[in-house]
Order: sequence, then C-alpha cells, then structure tokens
Amino acid sequence: MKNNKWEKKLQKYKNRKRNFLIKNEKCKFLKLKKVFRPIIRSGLFIQRKINGFSVEIMNEKSAFHNKPIIFVVTHIGKWNFEIVNEQIQEQFYVIAADYKNLSRGLNGIILKANGIVYVDERDKADKMNTKEIMIRLLRCGANIMIFPEGTWNLSENSIVNDIAYGAVYSAIKTGASICPIAIEQYDKRFVINMGKTIEVTGKNINKKKLNCELRDMLATLKWQIWEREGLKKRSDISDDYWKNFIEQRRREWKEYSLREQIINTYIPEEKWQYWLTQIELKTKNIPTWLEILKNEEGLGWMTNDNL
Repeated sequence: MKNNKWEKKLQKYKNRKRNFLIKNEKCKFLKLKKVFRPIIRSGLFIQRKINGFSVEIMNEKSAFHNKPIIFVVTHIGKWNFEIVNEQIQEQFYVIAADYKNLSRGLNGIILKANGIVYVDERDKADKMNTKEIMIRLLRCGANIMIFPEGTWNLSENSIVNDIAYGAVYSAIKTGASICPIAIEQYDKRFVINMGKTIEVTGKNINKKKLNCELRDMLATLKWQIWEREGLKKRSDISDDYWKNFIEQRRREWKEYSLREQIINTYIPEEKWQYWLTQIELKTKNIPTWLEILKNEEGLGWMTNDNL
C-alpha cells in the first residue's frame, strides 16, 4: 500500500515534468536558489561537524569561465552528495533517482531549496524528459550535478562503474563545461579530488568517445586519491573485508535497498548477460554485491523489465 502511494506521487511528479516541457515553461526561482546557497552550505557544514566528518581537498578548485557547469561526481555512499555539496560555492540542480527516500521530510525540503530533478530510471520517456530539462536548465544559466554511475560503487575491482551519457549529451547540446570530481571515504574522513574542466567545443563530437574520456578522467582522479593514501599490506586485509565493507555502507542509510539501487543504475546489457552466465556456471566471477543480492533475494528480480 505504501509503495502504491509513492508510485502515485512519483507519477504526478513525472507528469509535472512532462507538462513543463510541453508548455515550454520558464525556469523559475533560479535567483532565489542562489540566495539560499550560502545558507545550505552553512547547514551542511554544521551537519558534517555534528557527524564528526572531516574533508580533505587534494587540489585547488578548478577555474570556471562564466558558463554553466555540469559537476560529474563519483558515487561511493550515503554521504558523498552532502560532502561535495558543501565544498561547491556555485548553485546547482542535482539529478537523483531515489524519489521515495529523498523527497520526503526535512531532507526533501532542503533538496528542493537546493534544486533537484528526480528521474525514474525505469521509465524511458521520463529519462528523456529529464535530459531535456537538464538542457533547459543549462541554457537558462543554471548548473547541474550528476552522479553518472547511478548508484554507489560497491565493486571490488572497478575504479569507476560504467557511466550513463547524460552529462556528455547535455554538454554537447549546450556547450556547458564538465567538471569531474572524485571522492573517496575512509571511515569518517573524506578526500575530494577535483579535475580540470572539460570544454566541449566544435561540431560532430563523438559522444561515445567523450564519455569514455570522462570515465577515464574520473578513474584517474580516484586513482590519485588511492596513491596519496599509500600502499596497504595484503596480509592486513581479511578475506571477508569487502563483504564487511558493503554491509558498513548499507548501514549508513537504513532506507538503502541494494536491489533498487542496482535497478536504478546504468549497467550495459552485455555485462548483465556475462554475470548471469557466470551464475549459471556456478563460478565466482561475479561482483561481491551481486553475490550478496543473489543470496538475499534470489534472481527473480533480474528480469528484462528491471534491467
């Protein structure tokens, strides 16, 4: 019953988005959101101090050239949005998929004041509408923040997961700058590595090539964080370290659903098929998070409608 309630609310929200595009409505409250920006950052600073979190910035902030920016951030856990949000002076709209858990309560009010566009990753039409709204906002002079991995990176061997094309598509359409940002978490300590902005200029830009370059840049930024942290001895790492790591991440957010997060993310079809084949062959060549999910909920949820 509760799920039906939230599905109806989400559908109403998607209808408003569609009408916004059909009626060619203007982007509202952009100046007001800029006024709220310092207040939101101060609130995030206080929240971080209460939680006992610390932040380290590896390099100086990138220079922006009086044009809209698409902040493209790696996704590691519950707190990465709040931590990165506090460090950025510019106002922006964040693109988020978890409407049910993010839109309610005080958290939802703060996100609305910040600027947020929810997307239903299960709905192709809504995903396209979200892209068009992103373009509309950028052309109005607003900035965007996107987490292109779609969900927390719980992989033990992928520095950055496969990323969707939304940021690149929007940059090509509007000429906005892309600012890649990597973040890593070490218990209550966060490290941020902000890369140089990517300027998308010229015609006939290869979207696939640019997306690969963006993912490589994000991976390089995260690798630089790992290098800075130094080497660890394999003998100091327990065999069940990664399972414990995943469970620790999940405990940070009691509403977190591993299954829903995976459904909401971008995973190429060929990768899904490879994993399914490995499961059928009963090999160990699947990610730890998928092994956990298989043991907890079986494989019935892995249907073509969900993937």
